[in-house]
Amino acid sequence: MGRVAVGEAEVAYEMQGEGDPILLLHGSTGGRSHWIFAAPAMADHNRLVLLDYGGGGETTDLGGPLDLDELVDQVLGVADAESLDRFHIAGWSLGGVIATATALRAPERVRSAALICSWATTDTYLQFQSDLWRRLLDGDRNLFQRYLLQIGFTPAWFAATGDAVESVVELGTSMISPSSARHVELWTRIDLSELLGAISIPTLVIGGRRDIIVPFEHSKTLAKSIKGSQLVEFDCGHYIPFERADELAAALNDFFGRH
Repeated sequence: MGRVAVGEAEVAYEMQGEGDPILLLHGSTGGRSHWIFAAPAMADHNRLVLLDYGGGGETTDLGGPLDLDELVDQVLGVADAESLDRFHIAGWSLGGVIATATALRAPERVRSAALICSWATTDTYLQFQSDLWRRLLDGDRNLFQRYLLQIGFTPAWFAATGDAVESVVELGTSMISPSSARHVELWTRIDLSELLGAISIPTLVIGGRRDIIVPFEHSKTLAKSIKGSQLVEFDCGHYIPFERADELAAALNDFFGRH
């Protein structure tokens, strides 16, 4: 594992595989372990950089409110530490927001981007959800994790998982970052909608048709607003990196391999 100082943060990251560099950004409330199932199939073809941005995983900072520009600084700081002049980037959920902001900040460095179950502007629905999540995080985190599984996965996943779902609850609870509420608070200040037209790099937008955490309409808005982007729809909910890890890895390998 590597660490690099960026501003007030000590950003933790790890490398996997060899080939073209891809930075992988995790979602809210967790860390780079969100890629645990998709990364192995991608590392066979690429040099993966999995990082924990502020508030996530093993990255440490002063614990104040998160700022999107500072998180982009952290992404670019890790790229600099590994001497990556140009790279691909993929982000899931909040990671997709950060990937979008990175593409806007450094278009000369980002070769292509994949935005998975992400959004550009926090609407009333996501504002309400942010408040709900913060209230739940203040209480029983095991209960919060049960709630996430119930709204994030499909009934088919539950049927396939069976009694093992209790183990998944325990694993998921252990993956919740102590600073998760800071991630969710950041949602309330996200509005990139007026900037999306400036993105000209190849962009893949992936959404879950049955996503009720970040509804599929947000993926459609991203694809419509980013010139020349490709929209791919998965028949599942928000947890594509877990429920459809192999399909996601294949889609990303194919997309990045063409750019």
